[in-house]
Amino acid sequence: MPKERLVTLREYVQEALKNAVYEKGEVLDVIIAEVPDLPGCFVQGRTFEEAREDLIDAIELWVMSALMDGDEIPVINGCRLAVTAQRRKASGAVKRKAHARAEARTHSQTASVGF
Repeated sequence: MPKERLVTLREYVQEALKNAVYEKGEVLDVIIAEVPDLPGCFVQGRTFEEAREDLIDAIELWVMSALMDGDEIPVINGCRLAVTAQRRKASGAVKRKAHARAEARTHSQTASVGF
């Protein structure tokens, strides 16, 4: 099994673009561009160049949205977005700290009730 390589967002976008699929629209005179590795990540443009430029923005938006929602970012061509690797390592520690803060707030709120 090949080793995964941690990459920046820019490198991740470049890897996603390598797998992009471009098709001519069936009804409209447009180019449809899609990244099969990122479900629902597709755009259309009047030209190939416009579709490719819009696809770069769509990939970045897809990744940012997935990060904000806590979704898994797929490995593309053996490349893992570096931010997701760090997030997975830290998630256990972050959850413990968040739980401790929530408990501390609960205890301080409970202590102040009735005073």
